[in-house]
Amino acid sequence: MTNRLLAVFTALLLLGALLPSASSVVIVTGPRPPLIIVGNIPSNFVVGPYEEYTVYFYVADDFGLGDVSAYYRVNGGEWRPAYAKTAAAGENWSIYQSIINRFYGETQNFYVFYRKLNIPGAAPGTRIDFKIEATDVEGHTSVSPVYTYYVTNPAGPKVLIVDPSVEAMAFERSLDSLMLQFNLSREFYHYNLSDFEAIAEPLAELKAWMFTEHHWEALAGKYNIRIVSPDELTEALNEFRPEVVILSNLWLPEWGLSVEQMAELENYLEVNHAGLIATAGTLFDATNPQHVGGIDGGPSVARMVGLELLPVAESARGALNLTSVPVIIPHINTGYSLILSEKEPFAGGRVGANVYSTAGWQYILPSVQFGIAKRSVMRFASENGLRMREMGDVVKSFTGLQFNFSMAASLSLAEAISQMRVSDDSISLSFGNSSAELTPDRRVLERIRFLHSIREYMPVLLARTGDYSGGILAKEGDYRAVYISLELEAGGEEELAILKNLIDWTLDYEPPQMPEVVILSNDIDWGIRGTLLASQLEALGFSVRRVTADEFETYKRGRIIVIFGGPEAYDGVGSYVQQALSLEEQNAIINGEAGMFIKTDVWAEGQVVIVLAGQDRWGTSRKIKAYLEGLDPAYAELLAVFNAAVS
Repeated sequence: MTNRLLAVFTALLLLGALLPSASSVVIVTGPRPPLIIVGNIPSNFVVGPYEEYTVYFYVADDFGLGDVSAYYRVNGGEWRPAYAKTAAAGENWSIYQSIINRFYGETQNFYVFYRKLNIPGAAPGTRIDFKIEATDVEGHTSVSPVYTYYVTNPAGPKVLIVDPSVEAMAFERSLDSLMLQFNLSREFYHYNLSDFEAIAEPLAELKAWMFTEHHWEALAGKYNIRIVSPDELTEALNEFRPEVVILSNLWLPEWGLSVEQMAELENYLEVNHAGLIATAGTLFDATNPQHVGGIDGGPSVARMVGLELLPVAESARGALNLTSVPVIIPHINTGYSLILSEKEPFAGGRVGANVYSTAGWQYILPSVQFGIAKRSVMRFASENGLRMREMGDVVKSFTGLQFNFSMAASLSLAEAISQMRVSDDSISLSFGNSSAELTPDRRVLERIRFLHSIREYMPVLLARTGDYSGGILAKEGDYRAVYISLELEAGGEEELAILKNLIDWTLDYEPPQMPEVVILSNDIDWGIRGTLLASQLEALGFSVRRVTADEFETYKRGRIIVIFGGPEAYDGVGSYVQQALSLEEQNAIINGEAGMFIKTDVWAEGQVVIVLAGQDRWGTSRKIKAYLEGLDPAYAELLAVFNAAVS
């Protein structure tokens, strides 16, 4: 800004402070309401315990200001007046400059007023809302955003919350007044509010039921929290060094994480063994498909929380003629209470959990439980047809794509995943008369084969609603991750208590140790590639024990068993293959149709048995070679995590 223009604004500021009330004989053409600009909100929406906070703000009007009122409230209580008084430009020069630098043009035909208000300090765990109302001499009233900040506990564990809704909700609470001010800033006041408009404009497309308050004050008393937007994530990881990261219902397109950000987050979690919690619509693929990802094995939120088969459905949608059907269905509330498991971090019990849930993760469930979830979600969609259509219209306004949420409620893509077939070299899915065959990289294929076989074990179901429409799932590895399909942060005391339980659980974590792998093989198959497989497993951190059929009875209850050879394998190995595989699977080996199988609970509960077999020793060698191509650190982590999960 030029010195000349700065001098003009300073003069206007002084004039505004001394301006008398307007005379009734003055006629104003096209009267306009005031423009209110809040110059500062607390960094990361938090302040320290008992810290008084000063808010600086600016008001502009085309004729004159009649009254300025400031208010604050504590923990959602009654609004209290806060005395707003004139502030000097030099009192906080950087804030003042950030405000006046938004003006453009050489002349401005309006009055300006620079004010401040002080908000008293409070104890950790307190939520403060504040707002400013300005009424001009003509009786027009404008309202500022209704901002929120939290009093945090600096001595508590560090929890980074990625939640752009905190800022967006500030605009939602006074959206009509703000939209008018945005229009005036373009048409008359010549003031740049484009960054505020970018936050507020998407909110005009939403229905009231799609947007809820998040009660981070319930965490602020115990934890040292910071709240950031997605574009601040990388910087916050480096500077704040959180122990737990929460991705809070990131369902709007503007709230999505890029592939690069997800890669940086995953690397941070792995290196620091930090915890991850993702909630509700963060996996909503209709608006943020990158959060689910594809089967290329790249970083995604779905992969980070253990729902690695969701990208299979995402990749097959087109071939299955389900392009208008999202994998994930948000904003479901069937009314069933949340049943907590009796294993860590819970100890049983029920919670009302009157919050929205997200469906589509249910492919991990056994068929009976899956059927219960499907019927319940379909019933909700049928009874709330208008909401399903409204959701489709809102998503179309953001993405240009029309999705059928009523059809998605049948969980068709989740069902396609649960019933998919993984052959030696590809993945086959079907829906109705349509089918899809995917041929991913061998490393991805072997992970999918393993995960599909153990989907009733991983991710672990820690809690679920009575009808399986909502759930809390966990995955372990280099870090502990949790997916909460419910928007617990929008709930009450009981829901937030569950969230705190999960935060503590992700904090208290040590990565699992590599287990022992038992390899059952005759001397012929062992001599061809057995030592190569054993050495690669050992290089990945496993201990390996090779046994013959004569020794196997002692070791057949091991957690992870690999068998070389088919039902006709020599030296007694074939008889154990016959126990592990169905007659159909045995015939597939004999006929050369298949030779790579993963079975669970064969000789012990919580056991995984991997069979690598060909029609002859050379066929078996080729299957071992293919398996070796998929054996990498990521696959090894799956074996270790499975072993830990069922131990």
